[in-house]
Parts: sequence; structure tokens; C-alpha cells
Amino acid sequence: MVPSLSTDIITADQLTDRQRAAWNAMRDSNFALASPYFAPEFTDIMAMHRADTRILVVSRNGTLAGFLPLHLSRSGVARPIGGPLGDHHGFITDQPELDLEAALVSAGFGVFAFHGALADQTAFLKHCDGPPEISWVSDLTRGYDSFMAECAAADAKAMRNIRARLRKLDKLDADVVFRIDDRRPEALQALVEAKREQYRRTRALDIFVAPWVQAAILDLFDTREPEFSGLLSTLEIDGQLAAAHFGMRSQTVLHYWFPVFWPDHANLGPGLSLYCEMARTLSEDGLTQIHMGPGDYDFKRRLGNAGFGVVSGQVHRPSVTQAVVALGRGLDRMAQALPLGRASAWPGKAIRRIDKWASVHAL
Repeated sequence: MVPSLSTDIITADQLTDRQRAAWNAMRDSNFALASPYFAPEFTDIMAMHRADTRILVVSRNGTLAGFLPLHLSRSGVARPIGGPLGDHHGFITDQPELDLEAALVSAGFGVFAFHGALADQTAFLKHCDGPPEISWVSDLTRGYDSFMAECAAADAKAMRNIRARLRKLDKLDADVVFRIDDRRPEALQALVEAKREQYRRTRALDIFVAPWVQAAILDLFDTREPEFSGLLSTLEIDGQLAAAHFGMRSQTVLHYWFPVFWPDHANLGPGLSLYCEMARTLSEDGLTQIHMGPGDYDFKRRLGNAGFGVVSGQVHRPSVTQAVVALGRGLDRMAQALPLGRASAWPGKAIRRIDKWASVHAL
């Protein structure tokens, strides 16, 4: 007999104590869900600041099978929970073979556009646009020293450079202060301002322009739960911020989120120094992994001694929204097939930027 799936769409405040307990039990049974992104508290905070937050509750043959938190936009497009803040996404379930298309058939929207979905969940893998992309991980399971040794074995030259900068900072004739858990609101504000300046300088989309983003970050900063908390870490040299990072952590996983450094201290490599100090200190506090997310960046390759696959794609049903999205994707494919050189990538980049803009503004 083919398993029968049924779904309910609820708001976060409608989640019962029994359902919340099941959610946490599913996370406990699967280390792939150890990221703070999969904690119910992350969905709770998103729901406080975005009215479009929903939870898809999936049952199989009448038995609770999983949860899929998401945002149900006014345009009819559903997106992963957290919008532009969401790097990783997926079903909270102990049944990774759940049929995503069947689960969404009664959800009432035209398109579910996902990114950063766990590739080991076949529900997403069968609907992805391409092969899985690696999401980089600093694996600290065997301790900080073993982690550094593994990175050195993979790229000895890069690790020599990192260690040279650590020694340079250690020998600096200055007052050097690391705060791994910095509770100063003014330090967080300085990080946000520096990050926004970086977005302006690089012409990247400034996600902090949306009030809900800044409000959610502030709530995360104030959240102090064993399985979910915001974490601000800073490096100061002679009383001035040289580098900072804000992320969120569960008991075992830190998600590396918003790093910045100040140009006055760039020659010291303050960002890498802070990262290494975070890894060393937090590994002594039960942390076993730092998730850096996907992307082909030098520091991720150098400090990533492990990783897991993530995918992007869409699931849709016939609707006006689906037709509009399909038209845009068709134009992108057509442009890529034409001999336009670099211009062939422009439609796809424009579509992705528009989608991210819409996600920032909850459209």
C-alpha cells in the first residue's frame, strides 16, 4: 500500500507541546538536523517578526512524520524559513525519504522555491536544479589541535600563513582582547554598521534594510537557551574593534553567519584569528562543528575539513505564480544557450537578485 500523506499548515503559536516535543525528538535522532536553523526556536523568532511564517505539519497514515517551516508570501511563492537569513533548510523528520511534492499538494501555493536544502533528504534532491553544492564545515569532533592538523595536511602553505598571523598577533605590542561571548549591544551595532558598509562597497544586497531582519538579529542576540542562542564574538586591539562575528549556535553546532573586520587591522588577519580563537574556545564548550555554508571562498576551503551537500530548486503546481516563474526560468535557459558570452548569465543573475530582494521584503 502506498503511504498516504496529509498536511496541515499552522502558525508557530499553534504548535502544540506534543508537536514541539516530537520536533525536538526528530532533531535528536539525526545529527544532520543539529544546526540551530532546525531548532523550533529559530522558527519562533522568525514568526515574531514575519507574519508570513508557517509550519507545514506532515502526517503519514495518520502518524506525525515531519515539519517544514517556511514563509508563505503574498505573491504565492513559498520560501525557506528565515528568508535571506536562511542558509540551510529541510524537513525536520526522521524519515528523509518524505515526498515533498505530495506533502505540498494541498498547501495552497503555486511555487516552493528552496535553497540550501539538505541533499541527503531525497525530497529535495529529486527536485533540485543541479548537482549538490558542498556546504563547508570545520569539524572539531577530535578537538581543536586535530582540526588544525587536518587543515594543515590538506593545505600546508595556507595553514602556515594562518599560523604566522596568529603568532604575529600574539607578539603584538598592544592590548589584544578576544571576547567569544560578547554581550555588549554597542559591539553588535558596530558589526551591523560595518556589514552594511561592506554591502554598499561591494554593491551586494543590503539585507539589513528590512526592519524585520534587524529586529530578528536583536532577538537572537538576547536569546540564551541550551539548544539555541545568538553568539557575538569580537577581537579588540588597544580598545578598538578589529574583527567581529555574529552567529547562532545549538549545543554542538555554530552557524558562521556575519563576519566583519576593520581595514585598519587588515594586515594582521583579524578575521581568521578570531575564527581560530572561536574554534579553540568553543570546542572546549561542547561544540563539535562550525557550519560555514556553501560558496567557493578561500577561507572556507582552508578551514573546511568536512562538509555536506545542499541543493536548490523548485516544487510547483499549475498556477499563475508558477507560470510567471517558469517564464523567467525559460528566459534564463534560452540566454545560456545563445552565444552571448558573459551576457548569457545576466538573466539568471537578475532573476536570483529579484528573488532575494523579494525574500528580504517578504513579497
